[in-house]
This record gives sequence, structure tokens and C-alpha cells, in this order.
Amino acid sequence: MFVGVVLNPQARKNRGTSSDRAEHLSDLLGRHGQVVETRSLDDLPSAVERLLPRATHLVSDGGDGALHWLINEVRDRLGDDPDRWPTFVPTNGGTIDFVARRAGVRGHAAAIVGRLATAAATRRPPREVELDTLRVEGTYTDGRAFVRHGFALAAGGIGNRFFDKYYEDPEPSAGTIVGIIARTVSEYALGQIGAKRDTSYSDHMFRPTPARVTIDGQEVRTHAHDGLHAGSIDVNFAGVLRVFPFAHEAGALHFHAGALRPSVIISNIPELIAGRALSGDNLIDTRGHEMVITAEREPLRPVIDGERYEDVAGLRITSGPRVRIGRVRARR
Repeated sequence: MFVGVVLNPQARKNRGTSSDRAEHLSDLLGRHGQVVETRSLDDLPSAVERLLPRATHLVSDGGDGALHWLINEVRDRLGDDPDRWPTFVPTNGGTIDFVARRAGVRGHAAAIVGRLATAAATRRPPREVELDTLRVEGTYTDGRAFVRHGFALAAGGIGNRFFDKYYEDPEPSAGTIVGIIARTVSEYALGQIGAKRDTSYSDHMFRPTPARVTIDGQEVRTHAHDGLHAGSIDVNFAGVLRVFPFAHEAGALHFHAGALRPSVIISNIPELIAGRALSGDNLIDTRGHEMVITAEREPLRPVIDGERYEDVAGLRITSGPRVRIGRVRARR
């Protein structure tokens, strides 16, 4: 067992931390691992090259986005066979950390790395869980191929607009999520009763995404989607919203597509809080195997695991490889 740590000092929870963070993590690992610091995404390929193939466990010292990029870099380097991949360990270093939450990983980077060092020294690797992923492939508007693997996709509609507002907050948190919901609902309600108020915020949140969509070969009737999402695991957003309950069982993908009036979206907020299926006459909320999305009138701007991609012409979403996650439980 050898532990590789990819340190992302630009992750929101790492900003402002001590400059000797890498040295501290290295001291914890000793001869049982190596820490590589990345200053930008451009540094990630060389970092992974330094750690593979020796690393049996790769620690992502950042949030869901950092883990997303790390998994995809490993996939680019080692191919699609997950048996060739190391075990990944997220560290609760982001603002949502839904992958760590779903896998039962507890603690932050130093505590987790310390536990892994002990596991390596005693030759007792941590328990593992396997999580399904999405394979999201398609093309950019300039014809380049688009291939990403992840756990949660907001291709359009309100889930996608949510991230526009979420990352406007320099320190996003669970409170940010609550604030977005409250402002959207209150602004829409006041507009409905004729109150003179700027509704540009809620108008943006409720603006549908134009696209042609098929799910398992069946075309969705509408070409204006207020929800256009996919998940390979059930996702808990900072304890506030819970989505994709159909993906709780291994091997199931959960898809959303279709049209929803703002009032119907608002009426579904209790379902999102409770983690239940959504309802709406023109909404498809279902298990499935394949979703195909073709942009109409404007490019797609999909968000995968919190990471935004621009200028995408079309996507095909299917099951990806199952990823091994080290279930490290450390004190915070």
C-alpha cells in the first residue's frame, strides 16, 4: 500500500491555510506515501504521472471538483478499466463534498492521511465502497470530442442555473443553498402578486434550456427543459437538498428531463429536501440507461460534479465504470 496525495491549495477550504501544508502531510505519510502539490489544472497530469503506478490509494485534497478532475486524469492515463485504477479517497475539502458523504468518508485531509499512513504501516488497507459513475460523452461546438466521467450532471434547467448563483458567493456553503432557494421563491411570489420588484434573479433560475432529449430511445415531448439532470448516486447537497434517490441502488441511473412551471418547481422543494422523487405532468423523473441531449439555439453549459464546461453541442449519458472509494473514518 502506497498513498499518493494530490494537494490543491486553490480548493476553497484550503485557501489561506498554512504554506507548509504539503510538508505536514508528507511528515504524516513518511515512507508510506508522497504528496504532490498542484497550483492549477495544468499541473495535474504531471502530478498523476509522478504518483502512478506506485500509488494504490490516491487522496484528493480538495472538494468534489478536485476529485472529478483527478478521476478523469487517471482515466485518461490508464484507460476505462477501473481494475487498473487506484482507490480514491476524498477529504471533505470542498463546500458540498457529496461524494465523501455518500461513501461514508469522515474527517479532513490531515486526519485522513494520518489514518492511511497507519493503514499502510500495518498493511491493513481501509474498507472500500464502489460507486457508480456517469459516462458523459459528446462534442463541443467546434467538433472536438467531449468525454468526462462523474457522479452528478446538471446539463440544463434549474439545477444548472443553481450553480451560476452558488459560485457567485466567494465562500459558498449550506447557507448559500438556503439563500438561493429563499430569494428565488420570494422574488417569484412577489412577482405573481404584482409587486414592483426586480425579478431578474428568479427569471434566470427558471429559464428553461432548449434541447432535444431522448431517454432510452424515447423522445421527450418538450424541447424546453426546466430540469435536465442525471445522477449515478444519490446526492446530498450539504444536508439541504437530496436528489437522485433512484440512483441509491447500484447500477441505476436517475434522469430528469421535461418542462415544469415555476410554481410546480417550488411545490417540489419539500421533495428535494426529503430526497423523494419529483412530480409534474410534463417532467420525466425515472431510472434509465441512456440519455441523449442535443443543444438547440444555444450551446449547453453542463456542470459535472460542480465543474462547469462551456460550448457543448450534445451529450450522451450512460453508465461509467465503478470507482473504488476508500472509506476512511477519521476525526474532524
